[in-house]
Formats: sequence, C-alpha cells, structure tokens
Amino acid sequence: MSTKNQYISALLSILSHRTFLLIICLQGYALTASSDVKLELRSKAFVVSPESLPTRISHAVTLTEVKPGLLMAAWYGGNQQGSGDVRIWGAHYENGQWQEPVQLTYNAPNHLPDPHWDPVLFNDDSLLRLHYKVGHSPREWQGFHISSSDDGQTWSSAKPEPEGFWGPIRNTPIKLSDNNVLYPSSTEFHGWQIHFELETNKKRLYIPVEDPHMLGAIQPALLTHPDGQLQALCRTHSGVIAETWSHDNGLNWSPLQTTQLPNPSSAISAITLRNGIHLLVYNPVPAGRTPLVIALSNDGKQWRQAMILEDTDGEYSYPSIIEGSDNTIHIAYTWQRRAIRHVQLKIKDRVMIE
Repeated sequence: MSTKNQYISALLSILSHRTFLLIICLQGYALTASSDVKLELRSKAFVVSPESLPTRISHAVTLTEVKPGLLMAAWYGGNQQGSGDVRIWGAHYENGQWQEPVQLTYNAPNHLPDPHWDPVLFNDDSLLRLHYKVGHSPREWQGFHISSSDDGQTWSSAKPEPEGFWGPIRNTPIKLSDNNVLYPSSTEFHGWQIHFELETNKKRLYIPVEDPHMLGAIQPALLTHPDGQLQALCRTHSGVIAETWSHDNGLNWSPLQTTQLPNPSSAISAITLRNGIHLLVYNPVPAGRTPLVIALSNDGKQWRQAMILEDTDGEYSYPSIIEGSDNTIHIAYTWQRRAIRHVQLKIKDRVMIE
C-alpha cells in the first residue's frame, strides 16, 4: 500500500471512530436531557456491616416506612443463593440507627427444606405485610405472606397466596384511587412473563400482559401519572428495560415494548415521588451489575442520569426505593452479595426535562 493510501486509510479509521463516539453521545443526550434537579446525598451506610451479618450472603432487599420515623428493611440471607437454609431477615431503622437483624420467616408448610426468596414489604396503613416466595428455584416457587399489626415486631404464621396467584415479585404494590391494590408480578415457569394481580374487596384478578417481541420480562416496577395512567418498567433478558402502560386503573395493559434504557438482566426499582418526578435505580449496562445509578424523568419516557451510587468492580444490584413521610428518599441495595447498603437523599429542585 502506498504512503498516500495508508494516510487515507488511517484518516478514515479516525473519522469512523469519531462518528461512532458522536452517535453514542447523541444517544446519551436523548436519555440525559437538561434538568434543574439537584439530588443531595444525606447518608450512605450499611444496614449491617459485612463483618457483622448473621449469614454468608444477603440479597434482594425491600424497604418500607412503617410509620413516620420508623423504617423496615427485609432481605434473604443464608449460606448461598438457593441453599436450604436461606430465610427472610429484617431490621428496623429509627433515630438514625439500624437495629440488629432478626429472622422473619421459618419453614413454610410443605416446603421444609426449600429456600426463601425475594421479600416484598407492603404497608397499606392498616397492616404491614411481608410477601415472599418458597421453592427450590424461581421456576418452582410458591407465594406466601405474613402480616404484622405491631410495626413488624411480631408476625402471623405464613399463609399461601390464593391458588393461581403469586403476589408481588420484587417490587412494591400500590393502592389505587379506587382503593384496589395492584400487585406487580411475574412467573418464570415457561419463560419470563409479567402479569398483574388486582386485589379488590371481593376477589383477586389475574391480568396478563402480551409480549409480542418475546422480550422475556419479569419483576415490573410501577409508576403513576397525573392523567391516571399507570406505567410499569420491567427487567428483561433482552438487554433493555421494557415497559407497558395501563389507561384504566390496571385492568388492561399494552403489549410490552422496549425502552432506550439498557438492562443486564438485573432487577430494577422505580417509584413516582409526591412531586410527580419519576425515579429509577438500575444498572445502566447490557452486562454486569456495576455501576448502579439513579435516573429521573418527568414523563417516564425521557430519563436523565442524576447520580452514581456505585461504580467500582463487583455487584451492586436489586435496589429498593421509598419516599419517606418527610420527603427523604431511601434507597437500599445489594452490596457485593455480602451486605445491604442504605442511602438517603433529598431532592432540592424541581426537575424540568425538555
């Protein structure tokens, strides 16, 4: 090849690389439109330090505010994921301190040696409930729940979910304007499929969601919109977060479609804050479980990365978000599969995404 041709080849290579970077930057701009919001980090601490945990692994945390000033977290812990000793553990947070963790679940009927999975705490203002799963694997598990009337100090005996229902999977239910409770749910028996369970004062309804593109979605997280629409963001095994929408208070849902948000087949958490801002915590990569970031949106469609929670090597995953009665945002997540980390934030300004 002549010197001239070598020069041209090198120049084209450089231009191609810069064009690729420009495309990536423009794609990133679509997800990170301008915003006036400020997230202020108030604290970052372990629920229990890695050295003091009662189990070898800790994973899949869930959070709730039991009453103003009192939080509760629950997670599963044991020797390793899927081992027969895995049970649900929990701890309370009050006056700036996490209390010692306690075991919350014990052997379930007809499931004596099976591990427990994916707790979901739900406080409906009359009763504190803990939903969880029991079974050899997610393809075989059964839903159970226990309840507490004394802020999570004591719990009822375990009861199975109604036949044909599984209760909430990973993310928290919401109480709708008509006082019905909407459970975000999914199954893994014959591939990954999301559905919803609508609990009325008379019965529980099973509501399927079509997946025409075979995205394979589980663990939906619910968002609410001012016009009464509901939106669910879902983990998938297709490298992206999927979404579905409801325009009739959860009775019917649109077919699953992709978003522009990457997903490495890892759990996400999302909520709508009282001021209308939507907040998402997720791993923004197609593979791996680091970094873990916060994204914000006005409409649930355009998202802006607002804060990096973790970005070192390892696993930071399975987040849970709540907004406290004092408007503090609490986020908890798995830290290296060994511990649970708790972050407190405040939003300082209103987000304006253009």
